[in-house]
Amino acid sequence: MPKLSRLGILSGLIMFGLVAAAVYVSVLIVERQDIIRHTARYNVTWLASQAAFEVLRFEEVVAASALPNSRITADDVDLRYQILLNRLDLMKSGEFEEFVEKDPERQQIVNDLGHALAEIAPLVEHVGRDDNVNRIRSLLAPLDKKLAGLAASANRVSGENVDTDQRHLLRLHWIFSSLIASLVLIGLVLMLMLYLRHIQLNRAHDEVHVLAGVLEEAKLDLEQANVEILSTNADLKQRNEMLQIRDVELRTQNQRFDAALNNMSQGLLLVDGMHRLIVCNQRYREIFNLKDNLVQPGVAMRALGSERFAGLIDRQNAIAADRASAAFAFELDDGIVISVSQQPMPDGGWVSTYEDITERRRSEERIAHMAHHDALTDLPNRTLFRARMDEALAARRGSKSAFAILYLDLDNFKIVNDTLGHAVGDLLLRSVAARLKECIREGDIVSRFGGDEFAIMFRGGRGGGVAEMERLAQRLVERLRQPFSIEGNELSIGTCVGIAIAGTDGLDSDELLRNADMALYRAKNEGRGTYRFFEAAMKAELNARRALEYDLRAALGAGEFEVHYQPIVNLKTMTVVSFEALIRWKHPTRGQVSPVEFIPVAEETGLIVAIGEWVLRRACADALFWPDATRVSVNLSAAQLRTGNFAQTVFGALSAAGLAPNRLELEITESVLLQDGEATLAVLHQLRSLGIRTCMDDFGTGYSSLSYLRSFPFDKIKIDRSFVAEINEREDCRAIVASITDLGRSLNMVTTAEGVESRAQFDTISEIGCAEIQGFYFGHPVPAQEIGEAFARIERLLRAAA
Repeated sequence: MPKLSRLGILSGLIMFGLVAAAVYVSVLIVERQDIIRHTARYNVTWLASQAAFEVLRFEEVVAASALPNSRITADDVDLRYQILLNRLDLMKSGEFEEFVEKDPERQQIVNDLGHALAEIAPLVEHVGRDDNVNRIRSLLAPLDKKLAGLAASANRVSGENVDTDQRHLLRLHWIFSSLIASLVLIGLVLMLMLYLRHIQLNRAHDEVHVLAGVLEEAKLDLEQANVEILSTNADLKQRNEMLQIRDVELRTQNQRFDAALNNMSQGLLLVDGMHRLIVCNQRYREIFNLKDNLVQPGVAMRALGSERFAGLIDRQNAIAADRASAAFAFELDDGIVISVSQQPMPDGGWVSTYEDITERRRSEERIAHMAHHDALTDLPNRTLFRARMDEALAARRGSKSAFAILYLDLDNFKIVNDTLGHAVGDLLLRSVAARLKECIREGDIVSRFGGDEFAIMFRGGRGGGVAEMERLAQRLVERLRQPFSIEGNELSIGTCVGIAIAGTDGLDSDELLRNADMALYRAKNEGRGTYRFFEAAMKAELNARRALEYDLRAALGAGEFEVHYQPIVNLKTMTVVSFEALIRWKHPTRGQVSPVEFIPVAEETGLIVAIGEWVLRRACADALFWPDATRVSVNLSAAQLRTGNFAQTVFGALSAAGLAPNRLELEITESVLLQDGEATLAVLHQLRSLGIRTCMDDFGTGYSSLSYLRSFPFDKIKIDRSFVAEINEREDCRAIVASITDLGRSLNMVTTAEGVESRAQFDTISEIGCAEIQGFYFGHPVPAQEIGEAFARIERLLRAAA
């Protein structure tokens, strides 16, 4: 019996060990699942690699946007930039933030990325302007290697974490395996003990025969109980496994639910019918700056309503009371604007989402500002100016307040653009805008209409009369006459001003602007630095100009033009070497119309191209009947050279007439070269290669004569008549003519003095040594049929001069 008692105690201890082992196995399984969950955690390597990749993609998109005919737009560049900002936010949160904080070098890389993105933000908004693409790439280029290093570091750290977790799992595996082996061994021991116990029972049966029946019955009962225990143990084990699986599934679902909630870009709030908090995500707490310990399930919403957003909670409670859906924007006390979408729940509660739209609102405001303001000067543009004019016109109905439009453009602005470049021109326009704003008063509006055109809305003042408008106009003229200092260049421009008064000069915006423009046109015609009020006579002049334009369009088809020719004499051979072709217009009712009157209109309307081609063909056809050594000289306009096929036009005229190319001479002014110098010079080189001669007309009155003489080998230089007219009265004129003559001789270019009208001028020009002379001294321009008489008359003059 003592032995049996000890055996029972030992069996009890073994059973207790089995229970403890089962519990420990459950703990190991839970710990193993936790390690597996840790090994599946968010991979910082992926985020670091994506950051480096997104920077490279952003650089590629920025570079592609600068290519000609690129399909990459500013919106594409902005989208890649926003993705970079999102990557930066992820790098500053979660496990990646822990990874970065462990190493100051990693922190520096993330900070450098943030600084670079902040610096390129204004460049992204204007990516197509100036050299913004190269500046963006130069800011991001140093980060490529750093981000690649950060990704490598993240990969190394992640690898080390994985190795650690694998070692931990391996240790658990061996513990688990050892424990199972121990349980098997214990089971074998238990079976051995049962076997020994069976032997002891047999011995007891032999020893106590009387009790054999009782022991047999006890044995049967014990065996039955053992079967039931084993069955119950298996059932409990199965239930335990099911509970463990269920626990893992619930934990996984909770983790996924929490991850989904806390990674939403919008805040989420779920409230029950008693207006108590059920759940909210991390974004909601961030938007309203709520601490986690305050936002617990079951807390009343009114308890959360700080001064910052108490009004929002009251509004949502009111919406929930009506069981209604709602979407609205709410501005918090600190200026942040939140977009709220709320839906009712069956129990009287609600679910709502929240989105911070502050930046979107600001962007919309910036876009609206850009749509109504000039991008260069930030002045109101034409659209906004027209809207303010309409408002002012509507407000002045029934009142007598002064209201006028001042229209102005800049003198010599094109010269600045052409000689110093558009960058300097843009800086000059900004400086002009600043001076204009200095000149106006509070209530007036200054606007840039485009190019170098500006307009000012004068709203009157205490005086409110014409005198005050004149003072403003004079102030504008005097202020813009003062030199501008732009990047080391002292620039002098100036302006003219046209003024139209509301009510008197127009009742709507279109009429006022049109009349102010006419007044500006008059001011510019009367001299630089002037201002003029609109007068009814200006409209009559405009109508007369339109009538002239109409007649001019019909004149070419009606055959009203004819070409007259003025001789050019060589002083060395005392012979006529060429005739300049000059167009004349004989109108059936107007009579003879001066070229000074109709040529500017033809230039402005583009009719000069067709008229110039007609003159060219007519001159080539007429010159065919002159002596072989006599050339014909034809003037060209900038519009003709801009057509793109001018060389073909010249070849066609020569072919149609059968005239040799060396008998044609083309005259251009420096102003033609200024408009598109490189393209014009290319056309001139093409013409010169076929033997056609070229001449620079009105030399000395342009802006860059010497540079053009160096860039293109002209055959002839024409000295402007303004120097010849006073050559015998002013020493400076004589010196200029002599200098130009010497310059032409040194460059192997023929010099022609224009405007010689007297014998005294003829003698002086001959003394100076000009190669050729042209002017009324040898006769006025004559039609082609009178060329023979012109030759005879010139021969008589030359014999007399000799």
